[in-house]
Amino acid sequence: MQRRRLPGGLGSEPPAAWIGVAATLGAVAAGTALIYPLKSVAPVVSLGIVYLPAILLISIVWGLRLGLLASVASAVAFNFLQIPPLHRFAIAEEQNWVALAAFAIAALISSTVAGLARARAVEAVEAEALRRSDELKTVLLRSISHDLRTPLTSIIAGGAALGSPTLTAEERAELSEAIVAEGQRLSRLVENLLDLSRLEAGRAEPRREAVHLAEVLDAARDGLPDPESVGLAVDADLPMVDADAAQLERAFANLLENAVRYGNGQPVSVGAKPAGANIVVRVVDRGPGIPESERERIFEPFQHGEADAGNVGFGLGLAIAKGFVEANGGEIAVEAPSGPGASFVVTLPTGAGRT
Repeated sequence: MQRRRLPGGLGSEPPAAWIGVAATLGAVAAGTALIYPLKSVAPVVSLGIVYLPAILLISIVWGLRLGLLASVASAVAFNFLQIPPLHRFAIAEEQNWVALAAFAIAALISSTVAGLARARAVEAVEAEALRRSDELKTVLLRSISHDLRTPLTSIIAGGAALGSPTLTAEERAELSEAIVAEGQRLSRLVENLLDLSRLEAGRAEPRREAVHLAEVLDAARDGLPDPESVGLAVDADLPMVDADAAQLERAFANLLENAVRYGNGQPVSVGAKPAGANIVVRVVDRGPGIPESERERIFEPFQHGEADAGNVGFGLGLAIAKGFVEANGGEIAVEAPSGPGASFVVTLPTGAGRT
């Protein structure tokens, strides 16, 4: 598990103690070496300040214990190698005791301040996480109240209508198809919610295997209500990737569904070809396009573009696509094509997922 980073670069927990000890010894050695060339421009007794930046840094990052260790080690090195009598652990003048006390006080103050800053930063991060969680719940409830209710209402109404004795066989068939279509839509909404919850919880670890990307794209297209609306152009010599086929299929299924939804009824084109050590997949539609100001925001959960009015969905598709692509070692971005519409570019390294 990664250490949580806090504002200002501090971590919620200090790095490992052995790293701190190594950093302390290295800093003391560096400070001692720096004093030798400085002897020609300043009195030796005043050069103890050279050790202070390292003591402050060690104290801030690792706390009081290692800060005191850095203080004592600096004082010992300064006394043994620089202060007469040389190469003896003896302090002949009172100001040298003052130097050691100053080192220790600096370590105490800086470590205390850093500890307070770290604690306050942790509180701020936790408060922000709670706020975002509350916002997420509010948006989720709002989305559920509308986006789940719509297909459920259609299914219930269609099921009730099927019981009418006045329906013709053709009308019954149409109602049956409508109920199945609404059920599939509802299933996709639920799958998206489950996918997002796994990604947000960090439980979407890929099950890696050798994957033919052409087969993944075929499967993603075949899952659409109208597969013929998507044209595939995949290089015959496309290399395999080491990734989770199911996750990539879910990512591309969401990209294709998004492209078809905003494509103004025009065909969607998908191309895949090698590019150096990568495979680049482009999903291009001929819809209204995406303003530059929205191109980062659209990958966030529950976000809808300006052209999204009237479309049913949580606004999760692109967030899920981004999550699964990145989980498998890839990147996703949106570009403005030469003509109308939008172009989503997925870059997967050959051997994707090996990190």
